[in-house]
Amino acid sequence: MKIKLLSIIILSLTLFTSCKQAKKDDKTFFLNGKIEGANTDYLILRYFDSSNVHVADTLQIINGFFSTKGHLVNTQKVSLLSNLAGRSVDDPNNLMFFLEPNEINISIKEGSFPKAKISGSKTQIEKENLDKLIKPTFEKFESLKLKRDSLKNSKLENGHKDYEKEIAKLNIEWRKLQNELKKVELHHCTDNPKSYLSASIIDLYKRRMPLDSVRTFYSKLDPIIKESSYGLRIKEQIRVVNSGDVAPNFSKEDINGEILSLDQFKGKTVLLDFGAKWCIPCVKNHPELKRIYDKYNSKGFEIIGVSLDKDKISWKENIKDENLNWLHIFEGNKNLGKAGSITRAYSVQPVPAYILIDKNGIIIDRYLGADNDNKGLIDLDKKLNELLISS
Repeated sequence: MKIKLLSIIILSLTLFTSCKQAKKDDKTFFLNGKIEGANTDYLILRYFDSSNVHVADTLQIINGFFSTKGHLVNTQKVSLLSNLAGRSVDDPNNLMFFLEPNEINISIKEGSFPKAKISGSKTQIEKENLDKLIKPTFEKFESLKLKRDSLKNSKLENGHKDYEKEIAKLNIEWRKLQNELKKVELHHCTDNPKSYLSASIIDLYKRRMPLDSVRTFYSKLDPIIKESSYGLRIKEQIRVVNSGDVAPNFSKEDINGEILSLDQFKGKTVLLDFGAKWCIPCVKNHPELKRIYDKYNSKGFEIIGVSLDKDKISWKENIKDENLNWLHIFEGNKNLGKAGSITRAYSVQPVPAYILIDKNGIIIDRYLGADNDNKGLIDLDKKLNELLISS
């Protein structure tokens, strides 16, 4: 009798422990689905697992059904695509949806993945409700696109005289719609601080907003959301080294094979010029940048070109072809934003980007792709005039 009672107690404890462990395992998802279509051989689910490692899980289809399970770093937008899908995220055989730790059910049709029926993901339901709200704006986008395509065809066929003027008008309307869409989506973020969708939207817009605005949106997010992959990316953005911060030092081989470090330029005003041969706006800015260099170089002004070219051959060709007579180092497009890179240290992604550093190694200001307030080369010229001539 005692043995039987002891067995019951042990079994109860085991079940209790198992239940507690199951509750703690809050990162597991179970995905079940069915698909209609004779040409889909398999599906691939792409996501980041609980170790933040990218996973491409191949799902076999048996009698029109598929299933898998895994562990998530957090609720996230993932991709489910078939063997028929191309490279575009807009491909009709590619579904983007929010996957979260839960039992998720999906019903899809071959060639119509974006219209899939999904249940079990609260964040996905939230996204679908927001999509209904902004649907009229997207319909206007589609209407503008049709008008633009019609104008292009008209120009090709008949030499449309007012083509450029009409395109300019459509572009103005396009930007208005973009601002309208941004306003609605960011309003959703303000109203839903505990939402992973909100964090993903802020993450999307973070480089197109003033830094103070990004900080404000981030500060209102729930602590758990702040620690999500989206929240951490936003946090990294608002840690941008800015005016008044010490400029991170770096050491790289210059075009002559000699080591160049930022610290060796103490006592001079330095402009970091992030660009590449493939960047058309970068090349267009070269004449003005040359004028600025010639104007202030004798006053203790230096430019260090940080190349994001695909290879060193392109880098050297660009310097020679454009006759860029300042200092140059090679970062490489492959290293853009990677740990230990100069672009990562200075939070630079879109190029052209310019960062001005004073004689004491302190950042003065950021311009174009390095700035959220759209300051450009005119502003740079005014600042240099103030620092090196007027003072």
